[in-house]
Amino acid sequence: MNIQLENWGIVKMNYFLLKEKEKREDNSLGLKFKNFFNDKYKKSFKIAFYLKLEGEDFNLDIDAIFNFTADKEITEEFKKSDFPRINAPAIAYPYLRAYVSNLTLQSGVNPAMLPTINFVKFENPDD
Repeated sequence: MNIQLENWGIVKMNYFLLKEKEKREDNSLGLKFKNFFNDKYKKSFKIAFYLKLEGEDFNLDIDAIFNFTADKEITEEFKKSDFPRINAPAIAYPYLRAYVSNLTLQSGVNPAMLPTINFVKFENPDD
């Protein structure tokens, strides 16, 4: 089966600067993702990322949706396979990572460089 990332987008974002007295010394990252399969669209699925980043001088919450399409109908076997749990998030995450880096860089704060993630070992709180 051939699968590709069709498109993606930010569906919700909340960004705000901290006041001088609220600034922190360390960053904190919370990241979750979830797969969505729709019986109406049998050749596609979505992955939603939920990111919460507390930077040194800002807070950022992002919900992003990544749309994948396949050349064949998605089976129950595929839904339980490693692809939607490991491979698809690994394909999508660099786009989110670059978006956050560019957003924070262009916002005039210390740019946030999200870590690379090994999705084989990633413990998703939604699992």
